[in-house]
Amino acid sequence: AFEEYTGLITEPLQAYEYAAYGHPGLNAHSAALLISSSGRPTTTWDALDRALAAGAYVVGITDNPYDGNPFVDKPHSVLIPGAQKKGLPAQTTSATMAMLMDLAVELGRANGHLAPEKADALVSSLCAMPAHMQDVLTASAGPADVLAQTLPDRRVYTLVGGGPSYGVAQIGSALLAEGPQEVGLPLTVEEFHHGLRYGAIGKGDPVILIAPGGAANQRNWETAQSLANWGAHIIAIVDERDTQITPLAQTVFTTPAVPEAMSPLLTLLPLHNLTIQLALHKMANGYQRPTFVP
Repeated sequence: AFEEYTGLITEPLQAYEYAAYGHPGLNAHSAALLISSSGRPTTTWDALDRALAAGAYVVGITDNPYDGNPFVDKPHSVLIPGAQKKGLPAQTTSATMAMLMDLAVELGRANGHLAPEKADALVSSLCAMPAHMQDVLTASAGPADVLAQTLPDRRVYTLVGGGPSYGVAQIGSALLAEGPQEVGLPLTVEEFHHGLRYGAIGKGDPVILIAPGGAANQRNWETAQSLANWGAHIIAIVDERDTQITPLAQTVFTTPAVPEAMSPLLTLLPLHNLTIQLALHKMANGYQRPTFVP
C-alpha cells in the first residue's frame, strides 16, 4: 500500500536485523517508521537509536505512550494508533495497518502521486473498512470453528499469497505459532511453483491460499489447480468476485471486494478466527501451553 499510494520506494526491515546490520538506504534522505506497540525494552529500541544516528527523519509508532517511552520521546514525529493488546496482537496489527494506509494516501495526495479524486476515493474505501471487518469477523467465526475441529492433528500449514497477501501469509504464520503453536510456512505465490513446494505437501495437508482479487489472479488460480490435483486441503481466502478458486477449495472464507492494497485488513481476519479456534480446541483436548519462554 505504501509504495502504491505514495509512489515512494518502501522497504520493511525487521528491527533487530536493522539494529545489528544497518541499511545503506537509511540516511538523511530517508524516513524511518519505527513500530513498537508496547514500547517496552526490546531490540526495537536499538533500531530506533540507529535510525536516529543515521540522520533519517524518524516517526515513532506506539499504542502505549507511557512516560519515558522512547518511541514518543526520541523521534521527530509520533503516531499513536490507540489499539489495545489482549493476548494475540489482533487490534494492534490491524489498527497500525489502517493508520499506515491512511498516511500513505495522504502522502500520495501531498506529493502529487495521487490525484485528489483518487485520494478521496481511497479514503472513502478506508472509512468503510470497519463495517467490512465486522462482517468478515462474524461470517468467518463459524467456519473457522468447524475447520479447527477437522484439523487437530495437522502440525504444518503452508500459507501462499502474492503482493500484499504475502504479508498476510507472514502474519498468519506468526499467529499459528502464537496461538495453537503450529508451524506455518509463508510463501509467495510464484515461489510455491518455482521451488516445487507442492512436492513437500502431503495429501490432505492444509494450504491457506490468500487470494483476493488483484494482480496475481492468474497465478493464484494456477496454484489452486495444482493444489487440487495434488490432493491438498485448500483453505481459500478470496473476495466476492471470485469464481475460479472457490470451486476447488474445501474451505472458503469470502471477503468484500476492496482495493487490493487494502485487502490485508480483511483477509487477515479469518486467520485470527482460525488460529484462536485451533488453540481453543487443542487446549480442550488436553494440550498445555508452555508456562515460560526459554
